[in-house]
Amino acid sequence: MTRTLRVPARIVSVLALVISSSLVVVAQNPVPFISQPLVPDAVAPGVPGFTLTVNGTGFVPQSTVNWNGTPRTTAFVNSSQLNASIPASDLTVPATAGITVVNPAPGGGTSNMVFLLINTPTSTVSFRRRDYSVGGNPQYVATADFNRDGKLDLASANYGSGSISVLLGNGDGTFGSPTDYGAGSAAQAPIVGDFNGDGKLDLAVPYWPCSVAVLLGNGDGTFQPAVNYSTGCYATDGVTADFNGDGKLDLATANQGAGTVSILLGNGDGTFQPHVDYAVGTEPTGVAVGDFNRDGKLDLVTSNYGSNTVSILLGNGNGTFQPHVDYSTGSNPGDLAVADLNGDGKLDLAVPNQGTGWVSILLGKGDGTFRPHVDYPATVGNIAVGDFNQDGKLDLAGGTGNSVGILLGNGDGTFQAAVYFATGSRPWTPLTADFNGDGRLDIATGNFNDGTLSILLAQPPPPPCAVCSK
Repeated sequence: MTRTLRVPARIVSVLALVISSSLVVVAQNPVPFISQPLVPDAVAPGVPGFTLTVNGTGFVPQSTVNWNGTPRTTAFVNSSQLNASIPASDLTVPATAGITVVNPAPGGGTSNMVFLLINTPTSTVSFRRRDYSVGGNPQYVATADFNRDGKLDLASANYGSGSISVLLGNGDGTFGSPTDYGAGSAAQAPIVGDFNGDGKLDLAVPYWPCSVAVLLGNGDGTFQPAVNYSTGCYATDGVTADFNGDGKLDLATANQGAGTVSILLGNGDGTFQPHVDYAVGTEPTGVAVGDFNRDGKLDLVTSNYGSNTVSILLGNGNGTFQPHVDYSTGSNPGDLAVADLNGDGKLDLAVPNQGTGWVSILLGKGDGTFRPHVDYPATVGNIAVGDFNQDGKLDLAGGTGNSVGILLGNGDGTFQAAVYFATGSRPWTPLTADFNGDGRLDIATGNFNDGTLSILLAQPPPPPCAVCSK
């Protein structure tokens, strides 16, 4: 005899509510990403308050623009633009503000940092140099506040010694002695991000032949032992961003030996999923991120040393990417930089060509495609962007044999002739930041041949000459 269990209707309703509630998926806020430049990217001390425009990807209505870690009144324009009210009290003296965007939970997080300079424009630039010894064959350098004291620190990847050297900053442009951490053989470009969401900055370092080392930060300037994850082979460069919009930072590496980009989606606890690879051009040596078609989804670009091209991979917003589309550059492109170089709101590319001694500029059309490259003479291997003369126009800096070359920008995507400043022997990719807080951009570069870092502190212009005409 079959017996039927009769459940009262009230209990059925409660059970249905519990089951349906457990199936609700809460949308995650992405980790935001800021594109260069800020608008404006430099102001003179003592100016009135103004509205700062921040462009990027992954903004939400609750996003907040932070000024040196402190929130400012923020207006949401759309997922790619925010406006922040900057009061005159922030602008009284020469200084540099670190601008970040913070998205709230669920998901969310803090963006990359972009600098806003507070100083008077200059017609020329000059630097004062100091060198620091680090591990063998330093290449790429990264900067961040690893010990949370409000002063920028440095992390140098040392190819020859397979280590990361961390130098804590004193805030005046000088640095303490290096502390070294194992990072794997032939360590490449250090990548900075909060990979486990604990508010403490971590490091990821691609190393040869086919891995990336992740060193979780303790928040006091020290790091835990490396945990290793597989990538494509001979990764030389890498970036971090939230490629699938889940509020967890992911990794992308350019794999010179494999002709691929590896995507490692983050789990949010400092660990990463197995890499998924996407074909690009031959011998990719540099990789960068930006929203090239302005659809709110992060895209990738690689510079391909072996095929004299850049590869554009448009993102689908879920951590996957479309097949690459290539654009010609000069011969043997090195690392590359992404920014709006002509002020039209569309991201452009700057690509140094190691085979020709030129820098290729590819202006973006805003739909994910680029105009043919225009070349400027400059004997540089790898490149960075920044406004070195505080005129509101982005400039370029590139390393060469024993110096760094500066190409001042005209604001329309064209550049002036390079001016060179001495460094140690064989500088790698320049890093731009304000290490002494004077409102002018400085440069740090690892010098492969002599095991040093060169710090080039920007100098104020000379005072007007009262007797020159006499």
